[in-house]
Order: sequence, then structure tokens, then C-alpha cells
Amino acid sequence: MAGTQVAPPTEHPTAVGRRRLPVRWLSVFALSSGLLLARFLVPVPVGQADNRDGPRLMCGRGLHLGPIVPRGDPRFFRFAYFAYAPSPSCGKLPTYPSSELVPLEVARLLTAVLRLPGTLNLIALGLLMCLLTAVGIASLATGLRLPLWAQLLVAAAVWLIMADAAFFDVDASPFSEPAALVGLLLVAAGVVCLGRGWHESLAGLALAGTGGFLAILSKEQYLILAAPVCLTLVLAGAARSGGRGQGLRGWLGRFRGRQAGAALAVALVLAVLSGGYLLWDRTSPYAARLHHVQAVDMIFDDIVNGHDDARADLRALGLPASWARYAGDYYWDTTSVRNDPLYPRYEDKLTDGNITRFLLTHPGRMISIGQQAAEFAQQFRVTSLGDYPPSAGHPPGAPESRVTVVTWLMRRLPAGLGLFWYVPLWAVMTALAAAALARRRRPWHRDAAAGVLCMTGCAVVAFIPPAYFAGISTTRHMAGANLATALAFVLSVALAASVWQRPADEFSRPPGS
Repeated sequence: MAGTQVAPPTEHPTAVGRRRLPVRWLSVFALSSGLLLARFLVPVPVGQADNRDGPRLMCGRGLHLGPIVPRGDPRFFRFAYFAYAPSPSCGKLPTYPSSELVPLEVARLLTAVLRLPGTLNLIALGLLMCLLTAVGIASLATGLRLPLWAQLLVAAAVWLIMADAAFFDVDASPFSEPAALVGLLLVAAGVVCLGRGWHESLAGLALAGTGGFLAILSKEQYLILAAPVCLTLVLAGAARSGGRGQGLRGWLGRFRGRQAGAALAVALVLAVLSGGYLLWDRTSPYAARLHHVQAVDMIFDDIVNGHDDARADLRALGLPASWARYAGDYYWDTTSVRNDPLYPRYEDKLTDGNITRFLLTHPGRMISIGQQAAEFAQQFRVTSLGDYPPSAGHPPGAPESRVTVVTWLMRRLPAGLGLFWYVPLWAVMTALAAAALARRRRPWHRDAAAGVLCMTGCAVVAFIPPAYFAGISTTRHMAGANLATALAFVLSVALAASVWQRPADEFSRPPGS
């Protein structure tokens, strides 16, 4: 009809939301990275002093690097040293395999580009970790299909977690923890994107695969993370691909789609790499030596610790009752059991296998040891290692406290809760994710629930090695379990707020609303 105007077609709101995502991602990334860099560098760079573990990573084959220590300053525990150079003392040290070697090699290149002192400067490593962390924060926050204000709250919460001194200070340090902690964040960010379209799922797999590589292969302690990470990738990919029919055939049909195939491929790569690391761990004399030292620490610092019937525990372990006098002493102590005349005769009893048999046959002791480890984990932050370089002018061993919000909150909990805090929290978050899967109102709820389950699973399994097989430095070794718990908590809050409330979702509200 003449004079009739046809209204232009209204663009679907989902398409509008998708077009906004890159802008939002870049905005959150830019803000997060800027704040992280300021937190790292202003007024002076911060790291963490070497506790004598650093040489096995920095001095092994491939790097052969030692710190440049000013004359007269202590080498360990007191100051963070950033500049590393070739060291003749590294010639005979064996290699400790770690995914951390990859960011260290990148940092070596950045050191030359930025003209920082030394062959490898850990300030370059800290800069790299800040950028990777910002990628994880932006991807996790925008991966949750929440209104803009809610995404910003999620980004702020995750920033406060990653910037907390309990986690952040190791970023510019000679340890393998930076790869583990940043890797866990990337896994969480990738998982919440797996249930989307093909391109978004590929981006999620890239994040989760990279994060899985960094976290799982960072050190022997974290190999156990392969179980929850690989399982999540496989099941999340299968859930997206769907499947026809019922029963076993219908379930297997879920793995035929291209997204399920891609997720399965990434999981298989991570599983194969983990298997290769495990093979090294089982065949290397160097790894056997590390396990033996850890077993001695575990037995005499956590099991035979003077708080229970030490002689009965020693008899159950097949060890001499006279060794009760070493209760509370670790391997390198001056009064260590390694100096006992009977030590060579019973050395084959000081193993992880013997510890496992003891724990399985003494469930009460397993619970009490787990409670003790959980109390150490609840301390959250290590303050026994210095965080400043000598040039900063702080006393030797001074810790920094620029951002400690999460640490402050953890220390407001009643002291000694231990398992009475962690186990109920893990159970509640698991139940919440399961309920969200059952009554999800929006497609992304499945992805967020998968993220909660993955991070909770990572927290539980990461708790086991330091609790039952490490023996010393438990608080420091619990960083992975604590970070995974914190990330799961943030995802749980966002998921609960969306599933059980009815706020208008910016990505699903009708046009013009």
C-alpha cells in the first residue's frame, strides 16, 4: 500500500549481546591488567624469597641460572632476587620437569626486549603472569551471561582473589606455583565457555587446555588435577553436543559432535602429558629421592608428631619404636632420623606406599591428620618468606600487604575450624551446582555449574598431596586448593543469584526493555 512504511527488522538481542562481548572483554582485560601491573610494580616490584626449592627449577638443564645476590646479603628466605644469570653451580643438578619452564623461557625473551638486568629477570615473569591473569579474569567474568554490573562484580571479586598476597607474591618467584595458580584460573575461565557455539567453545578449550597444561604439569603435587580437569572437559563437551536416543547408545551419541570431539582431544592431550610426567616420577632417581624426603617429613612431622601414641604409630608403620625421639623432626633437621644407625635397615619403609597403607588402616588418624592440614590451609598466607628485594629498603624477611582482602576474610573465621570449614563449603557448592544443573533456566547455567564442579573437584584433590604426603610447608603447598576453593565460591554465588532470582538478563531481555 502506498505511503506505508515498513519497520526495519529488529536484531535479535542475543546477537546484540554477542557483539558487545569483545568490547566488554577488552575493557575488563585492560582494567584488570592495569590494576595488576600497578599492584606488582608500585612503589617497588614484589616477589617471594627462595626457600631453597628454587634451584631445582631454575638451575636444572635448560635454564642453568642462579640469582645475582648482592655481596653480603642472605641467599635464601630473606629477600626476593629478580635478576638471574648463568651459574657454574648448576652444572650437575638434574632437571625438575615443570610447565613453569614455558613462561620462564618467554620471560627470558622479555628480559632482553625490556632491557632488564640479568639473563632472565623475574620482573618480566611477573609482567607475563599479570597479563595471563587479566586474560583469565576477563574471560571468566564475560563468560557468565550476567548483566554488566554483575560481570563487573565477578571481575572485581576474582581480581581481589588473584591479587591477594597469598597468591600474587609467587608470580615473580623461582617456584612452579605461578603456573599452577594462573593455570587454575584459565581452566575456570575456559570451562564456563564450553557450552556455547563452535567458536566460543574453541576459545574455551584453548583457555582450559592452556590452563590445564600449566596447572597439571607445574609440579608432581598437581598431577592429580588431571582427573577433575579432563573429566570436566569430556563431560562438558558431550553435554553440548547432545545425542539422540535413550540408554547407552544415546549417551555415547553425545560424543559424536565436533565440539565433543574437540573437548575429548584436548582432554586426551592433557592425559597423555600427565602420563608422561607420571612415568618420569616413577622412574627417575631424582623423583624417588624427593618422594623419600617427603615421606620422612610426613611420617615424623605429621604422623609421629608427639601428639599421639608415637610408638604405636611407628609399630604400625613397621618402624622401630625407638624412633619416637625423632617426633616433630623433618629430614634436614640436625636431629633427623637420617642420621640414626638403624636408618639404612628401614629405609625401604619410608615410602608413600607405606604411608598410604597406614592411613587406610587408621581412618581416625587420617581424619586427625587431615584436620591438622586443613588448619594450616586456613592460615592461608605464608609470611615466613621475604617479599621485597634488598634495594626496597625493607627489613630482611619483610612480607608485603598491599592487597590482603581474602586473607583478612579467612582470618576472621574461628581459628582451628579446618575440615569443619572446608568440607561443608565444598559440599554446599557441589550441591548448589547439581541443583542448578537440574533446574537451569538459561543455557549458561550448565557451564557455570560445570565450572563450580570442576574447581571444587580441583580443590578437593589438590588438598590430598600436601595434607597426606608432603609433611612440611603445608600452608604454602595448600595455595592451589585454596585458590580453587575461592574461584568455586565466586562462581557459586553468581550461579545462585541467577538461578534462584529473576533479574532481567541483559542477553535475554526483549528488545527495548
